[in-house]
Amino acid sequence: MFIKLLSARCLCADGINLEGSREMIYRGGVTLIEILVLSVLLSILAVVVPHISGAGEQTRFSALATDLLEMRSKIELYKFHHNGRLPASPGETPADFLRRMTTKTNADGDAGVEFGPYLQSLPVNVFNDSAEVRIDGAAAGANIAGWRFDTVTGAFNADDSPDHSMF
Repeated sequence: MFIKLLSARCLCADGINLEGSREMIYRGGVTLIEILVLSVLLSILAVVVPHISGAGEQTRFSALATDLLEMRSKIELYKFHHNGRLPASPGETPADFLRRMTTKTNADGDAGVEFGPYLQSLPVNVFNDSAEVRIDGAAAGANIAGWRFDTVTGAFNADDSPDHSMF
């Protein structure tokens, strides 16, 4: 009886069942066009919603805070490994800072094999798109570079605006 019931419900490929009447064939799933329309709508929403909600600005603040936290911890690690010395001293250049942070050094901060590297490269400041660091000079926030390093205090700050330099 089960086989008879099953065969009575079977449809042929042209939509005509075994008893000769035409029935609509329903196949589950979605069409390619429906998927494309949905993906286009989601793409538009992904671009528009952050601008409307202000989430883009919050994301940039969060990225800046994360980059500063990471850089400061790496500078502290450098200082620990190098007997309290900072990666740059008064009168040195950004190249000196970068060399000591991105290559292996000895305890004196010269080329060696004992410590580092601490960075692959400096992060980009998301507010002025600069990955440059400046050493000393005008107070942090002058928008001269992406970052400012103070060789006396060891402070590492954002340099894009006075408000962000306080992070």
